[in-house]
Amino acid sequence: MTKRLSLARFGAILSYGVAALVNFRAFQNRLVECRMSGAVGALLAAGTGLCIWLFPWGDGLERWSYDLLFLSKRVQAPPEAVIVLLDDMSYSQLGQKYRQPWDRRLHAQLLEHLQAAGARAVVFDILFDEAGADPMKDQELARAMSACSRVVLSGELVEAEDRGRPSWMLRPPLDLFGAAAAGWGLSGLSHDAFYALRRIYPGTPEVPSLAWKALEVADVPLAKQSGAREAGRWLNHYGPGGTLLRVPYWQSFVEGGIAPEFFRNKVVFVGSWVQTGFAGEAKDSFHNPYTLWTGKSVPGVETHATAFLNLARGEWLKRPAWWIEALGLASIAVVLGYAFALLRPWAAAGLAVGAVILTALLAVAFFLSCYVWFPWLDVAVVQVPVAWTSSVLFHFVQLHTQKRLLEQSLSLHLAPARVEQLLRQPELRRPGGSQLLISILFSDIARFSRVSGRMHPDDLARLLNHYFQVSLDIVHRNEGVVVKLIGDAIFAIWNAPVAQADHSERACLAALQLRDQLIRFDAAHEGLPLRTRIGLHSGMAFVGNIGSEARFDYTAIGESVNLASRVEGLNKHLGTAVLATRDIQKAVEQKMVSRLAGYFRLQGFDRVVEIHELVAPAVTGQPAPDWCPIFVSGIHQFARRDFAGAEAAFNRTLELHPEDGPSLFYLKKIAELRGQLLPDDWTGEVDLKEK
Repeated sequence: MTKRLSLARFGAILSYGVAALVNFRAFQNRLVECRMSGAVGALLAAGTGLCIWLFPWGDGLERWSYDLLFLSKRVQAPPEAVIVLLDDMSYSQLGQKYRQPWDRRLHAQLLEHLQAAGARAVVFDILFDEAGADPMKDQELARAMSACSRVVLSGELVEAEDRGRPSWMLRPPLDLFGAAAAGWGLSGLSHDAFYALRRIYPGTPEVPSLAWKALEVADVPLAKQSGAREAGRWLNHYGPGGTLLRVPYWQSFVEGGIAPEFFRNKVVFVGSWVQTGFAGEAKDSFHNPYTLWTGKSVPGVETHATAFLNLARGEWLKRPAWWIEALGLASIAVVLGYAFALLRPWAAAGLAVGAVILTALLAVAFFLSCYVWFPWLDVAVVQVPVAWTSSVLFHFVQLHTQKRLLEQSLSLHLAPARVEQLLRQPELRRPGGSQLLISILFSDIARFSRVSGRMHPDDLARLLNHYFQVSLDIVHRNEGVVVKLIGDAIFAIWNAPVAQADHSERACLAALQLRDQLIRFDAAHEGLPLRTRIGLHSGMAFVGNIGSEARFDYTAIGESVNLASRVEGLNKHLGTAVLATRDIQKAVEQKMVSRLAGYFRLQGFDRVVEIHELVAPAVTGQPAPDWCPIFVSGIHQFARRDFAGAEAAFNRTLELHPEDGPSLFYLKKIAELRGQLLPDDWTGEVDLKEK
């Protein structure tokens, strides 16, 4: 009893060990698959992302990466600057005419008022590059500029021709005004083809921009840093057009207008923005990130003020160096490629959505806290979808390949109709298995080594191919699973992977058909005679895919499988063709003609096994052969140690059924036992040790 328990425990441990080994190997195979899928996804995501980043195709995504960040920003108006606008109302109130320069005496009066109010600096986004109609008013404006001492004027770069080639020429302020002002800067702005403003214009190496010159005149420390102007900077817009502090020109110095304290210690930007669209002014209306959803354009003077405020407050936007962005895109592609490879498509889709959201949140966090922006839409719109699509396609191809491999593997085991049924069960492909009650068949060709040794290899191969074609067709017709072909042997099972209520009957029918078919097969082939030996048993076994998802190897292992193999080997001792254990025979005893063959203790098994020989399918109205009950009575007499009675029964069986192998076996065994002292507990079992 103890030894039986030990064997059972050993079998369970072996089953779990095999399952663990299979799962470990499946994990290793999964890692290899993930490396392949991850490498493909990473390469595609990195290549696509870098192409979009490098070439003009991605300019739109880059602009949107910048613009969309401002949706997360709170609109504000910094108090350090104010805009005095030459707007339509000012034209009307002060009697100025469109398309003509303003009365320069008004500008002089504005400067006097701003000086008295304590303005920190005054910046004119107005060109004073030509003499006015009244020289006295020009002189008056020059004196006001000189008295104010912190006035910045505008100049511009104009396109010209130099020997038929385009070139640029500076247009500075009139010398009268240039000498009186604290300095001048270029009024140009960095805008793209859509008149959208994103970069801070630094000016030329010789002349700074208007905003940079305002920094110098206002004594902002940044302007004094060597090389600071050449650094690339991006505008950090404070809101849609009209966000910054502004007042109409006409209200800035008239009685009852803006209080003087409003301008104290502020940098005042003076510029034009009219809605009438007269010639020469359309270029001074631009877009910023807010324009798309507010519809408000931005005057050039407000952009100069924004650039000044960014620089003075240290709030300009920065973009990482090109190599950092390239490395970041490549690294993200690798992470995405391998992360998606580890997951199934739906899980990968969830991760993709999460990756897009996380990318957007990181972009916003860097934007708001560090004043850094990067082309995050390249990741969210290009790399994440490409990596996910690559993962899905890889899984699709992989599953298709696995299905084909599984179909090929199953076709070796099952009939075509059963293959189609099982292909609809994806869980079958998973490595591992479970303990199931199955019926097991082992078959072997008797004396095959002798036969094969006398045949040419080509003739032997043709013989085996024909034999297996006939034999496997019988197993498949009875809906069995051919687990393995081992030399000339066949290992088949029933009741797995699809449950079969009549699995024992199917296995027994297949065994008898195999026996009869080989008789016909032998008659059709000239040469040495062939006899098949078959062992049958029903019992618990560990059944499943002992392989991987890519390489399907459906099999069964355990004590029951070993017992069926031993029963098959018992045939050569008894001279029989089909032997079955009582475990499988009892399920078919009403449908099969069989006879008790005895009780045996087989190699590797301590327990005694009851063995039956299957003779033929039962036919209604036709009794079993006369020799069957005579032989069985001999077995019972043998177990009761009535060797004389048993001998008579076996001899009578040989008279009715000449050359009966079991009868000859027991007659020989009786002769051996007559000279032995049998144990007191002996009840007819035969200890059989196979050589």
